[in-house]
Amino acid sequence: MTVLYNQHWDLIPGKEEAYTKFVIDKHLPTMKKIGIKMIGGFHVVVGAGPRITAAGAVDSFQKLQKALETDEFEESTAEIQQYVVHYDSRILKPTGRVKPHTYSIQLGVWKFNQYFNIIPGREKEYAEFVQKDHLPTMEKLGIKMTGGWRVVVGSGPDIVAEGTATSIVEIAKAIENPDFSRITKILTSNYVSDYSTRILAPTGRIELPFIMREMMKGF
Repeated sequence: MTVLYNQHWDLIPGKEEAYTKFVIDKHLPTMKKIGIKMIGGFHVVVGAGPRITAAGAVDSFQKLQKALETDEFEESTAEIQQYVVHYDSRILKPTGRVKPHTYSIQLGVWKFNQYFNIIPGREKEYAEFVQKDHLPTMEKLGIKMTGGWRVVVGSGPDIVAEGTATSIVEIAKAIENPDFSRITKILTSNYVSDYSTRILAPTGRIELPFIMREMMKGF
């Protein structure tokens, strides 16, 4: 089972260059060394902050616990505080409503994420609506639902519905479609509370080192 470990923060103005160097030279290698595979770095372009999200994946809670207990993780997390504010982190597990797949670095993708809490007592009806209407409609609109996550450690809302698109234009077309308004009204009127959304763009800080490594394999 894939477990996500997401870190969130805002950059301190004026420290962008030093922050980027730290992330590429130390933070990413440290996370890889301790067993957390970094699969994406995103910044929020529409929605509430913190503005930066660094997404990591591990195969189990046990492996994540072992990674978080290392001195290397503690040192890297302490050092990053020199460059960021509003730091927090979350651990998420799959809800099982989206078909699981192996998580790897997704190059050049944008995210349209929906956040909410399921109304107590409506879980069964919610699950049926998601499978029969919400997921198929989102896919038809051009947003591939690549993850359904429950926050098990960290601040809520409890559910994150992760959508993926190739550009913000695709996301804009989808959310302007009447079908998106229809399923969102059904969702928020009957099954969930505390609903919000975010549009996230790739930062390139995680993707660039990966691309360079792949390019160098041919030399």
